[in-house]
Amino acid sequence: MNTVTQSKQRPRPPKPMLLGVIEALRKRIRSGNYPVGARLPPERTLELDLSTDRRTIRAAIAALVAEGVLERRPNCRPVVRTSIDHDNTSWHSSLSSSRLVALIMCSGDSADYAGTRQQRVFWAMNQILGAAGYHAVFLAAGHCSGADGQNAVREAELLSYALAHGFGGVVLCAQAGSSNRESVQKVSRTIPLVLIDRLIPGVQADFVGFKNRQSVFEATDHLVNKGHRRIALAASGEFSSVVQERVDGYRNALTCAFPEDPYELVLTAPLAPACSRPMLDAIIKLPPDERPTAIICENNDKAASIAGYLSVNAINVPEDMSLIAFDNTEGTLPNGVILTTVAQPFEEIGRAAARLILRRIQEPSVGFDHIELPTNLIENDSVHSVEEPKTCQSSAPMHQSDWLGEPPPVRARRRPQVSQRERVSAD
Repeated sequence: MNTVTQSKQRPRPPKPMLLGVIEALRKRIRSGNYPVGARLPPERTLELDLSTDRRTIRAAIAALVAEGVLERRPNCRPVVRTSIDHDNTSWHSSLSSSRLVALIMCSGDSADYAGTRQQRVFWAMNQILGAAGYHAVFLAAGHCSGADGQNAVREAELLSYALAHGFGGVVLCAQAGSSNRESVQKVSRTIPLVLIDRLIPGVQADFVGFKNRQSVFEATDHLVNKGHRRIALAASGEFSSVVQERVDGYRNALTCAFPEDPYELVLTAPLAPACSRPMLDAIIKLPPDERPTAIICENNDKAASIAGYLSVNAINVPEDMSLIAFDNTEGTLPNGVILTTVAQPFEEIGRAAARLILRRIQEPSVGFDHIELPTNLIENDSVHSVEEPKTCQSSAPMHQSDWLGEPPPVRARRRPQVSQRERVSAD
């Protein structure tokens, strides 16, 4: 696997795409190409015309709306609210880099996915930052399902870019794990840094995440209460604090419900749908009395992919396989079933991160905060009762996973009612 230190290619500095798109729209308004009262072209037209993606178009429009140049109206494309004099400076030149806060996250695996999770964090950040005279700039650190080495290089480039251009702070959802630890540490020593969603060992910084152990514990217990005994956890193949904490919560819930003979099946594979197929094939090949009856998925996007692949193999959701997923971004499966989901408050994580950045700017020596936000299990139609329910009444304290300190192999493990564990490769 390629890493930043192993790469021999000279990294190319990323283009400030969002700033460029904002300025391009401003020039068109200034020149009269988009006159006052006129509606902007459709997002798809702007996306092709400006050679960018829809997420960047929406972020640029949001910035101009906050500036008062554009106006949003119900069921209508944004409308030009006021003209821009030739003597006025551009948004970029009127707002110094020290007033910009970079949000470094992966872009989504699909247009819909990218337009929800990332945008919800971005817009919530801008609500808080805008009131204090700052503005967030989204910098995409590759695709969520991209190659680890490529994402690590891209993430390192963006961190260097934020430092070189004097950004006022960085909010980072790290995709490269510990690969970029030195770059992240350099940022934390130079400008305010807030980590969101996942921790990086050895990096001292403010953090905002979710109560992953508790949320998976509750999701697993919900399935147990519906009568499921054979429950699988599908996680990404990366080694991160999120994956580790979810496995901890999953194992604790199973041990609590079935202390003598817990069934354990941890399926780890990269997020890309093609990489998940060997993992799903391994499940399909299991005898029906050993196959899981429920899967807790990495995110809603992956749940939809899993449901589609299972359907091709005559395994239907929820009759044959129940699904629960995280994110609450895409609520409907390919067969029309509404997904039971663990809703994560992305807006609140954005607001909390922005407040921590502003506090760190005003009080550089204040102690670091570690915030974990609660999640909410939303019950819909993708979970099917299978037998007499058994609820785990215990709230046993969570313990650290035995993965701590070393990356987990990409594997599936099941622990049925036998003493010897079977291992199924997900490679």
